[in-house]
Amino acid sequence: MTFSPALAYARPSLSARTRLITLILIGAVVVSSFLGRYDAEIVGFRVRVEQVVPLALAAWMLVHPMLRGAFLRALRHPVPLVYAAFVAWNVVTTLVFSPSLTWSASILIWLVIDLLLLVSMMALAEGADLAARLGRISVAPWALVGFAAYVVANVTRGQIALGTDFDWLYEVYVSRLTAIEANIYASILIFWTLLTITRRGIGRWETAAIAIAVPLGLVASQTRTAVFSLVLGLGVFVLFTVFSLRSAWRERLTRVLPAGVLVVTLVVTYGIIAALGGTEPADRTLPPSASPTASVSATPVDEVTPSPAPTREPDPTNPEQQNKIGDVDFQGGTIGFRLEVARLAAQEMHGVNLWLGNGTNTFGLRHEQPGTPGISGHIIMLPVQVLYDGGIVGLGLLVALFVTVFVCVPRERKPVAAGLLASYLLSATLTSMFWFAITWILIAVILRPLGDDERNDSRDSGRGDAREPGRVFGRA
Repeated sequence: MTFSPALAYARPSLSARTRLITLILIGAVVVSSFLGRYDAEIVGFRVRVEQVVPLALAAWMLVHPMLRGAFLRALRHPVPLVYAAFVAWNVVTTLVFSPSLTWSASILIWLVIDLLLLVSMMALAEGADLAARLGRISVAPWALVGFAAYVVANVTRGQIALGTDFDWLYEVYVSRLTAIEANIYASILIFWTLLTITRRGIGRWETAAIAIAVPLGLVASQTRTAVFSLVLGLGVFVLFTVFSLRSAWRERLTRVLPAGVLVVTLVVTYGIIAALGGTEPADRTLPPSASPTASVSATPVDEVTPSPAPTREPDPTNPEQQNKIGDVDFQGGTIGFRLEVARLAAQEMHGVNLWLGNGTNTFGLRHEQPGTPGISGHIIMLPVQVLYDGGIVGLGLLVALFVTVFVCVPRERKPVAAGLLASYLLSATLTSMFWFAITWILIAVILRPLGDDERNDSRDSGRGDAREPGRVFGRA
């Protein structure tokens, strides 16, 4: 089942000046999605660069008469409509249950900005194509610069720590570059990697560059979630492609070969790191002022829990120091922290609140951060967060959003979409990805109409479709 692209991705006849301004703003939106670290306080709220730039783009489209129609048509596309229903439900449950509307407004406003961003990116086909190109060319540089920052910070023991944060639990500097934290840096990397490595026609040199750079970037982030998410996404893409095509097996295997190469280099790199980090850490106790993970906080003025300055010096040569990426501990560490947060959240998820929620961003009003007295708690697991905030109704709307995205993706791109959505859902379950601009840019990119290369390939490989319609999903 597909929906007419006439509801979005218009190609209006624009003057050269209007086209240039629009594409510059769209490019700025994509660039700003990498700059989550930078913000400023405005009327009591911490406002990020990636929130301001989409507002400028949306305002430009609404003001310009040639772009306004495209924007309003995109707003009627099923995906923005379902997301708008999700936002509206958050407003309703907040008005009914939130003990602090100001506290909740910090996230409600963010959700509205995300809606405007999604619609703006879906308004013009050329804009979505530009976003896809910018994302693809960022993959190898984003990974390699992150790895360089990681190496420099740890070799110098924090004397030069640009683009890194200190991880208290493992006494190691981790890369986040211009992102808000290492998890977000890694998530941006893996999502664009998935869209790039699964692109039809990717060359050998580009495949090699990604296969080498991306594992190094993930090592720099020391983010286990990103490794598992990328492997999951690539695996889903491969299986979907192999079992949904009717072409020769050799052609199917050729189609998934670049993804397979990346899986091999990723698994080998991860195996080496895990083996080298096989000993227990010297000290798994957090200092009183440190949080086990940085993420979006519940306070409107200070949404990010800052990483405190280290009081002890990391020593990468210490054989007793555990390498974070090689430590999978379900009892303690960040995984145990998440389980404790979920247990606390369950205390209010019963009765009418289980169905209707507790109001957006209200967990921190009722709970402190586990292990960090005096710090407002926050939920960084998307399903738990949405269930707590919006109840079963809100979680149902979230599920409907992802289902609608997959249904609306062009048939030939469904294997790519399946891999990306699987990877995203795992990442968002363990990190705070949903609110950030990268999410809505990715959705706009995978929903965009097929390019000429994809349409030509579909015609070449889908000769049997007329005989047995509906049997072939096609190619990504």
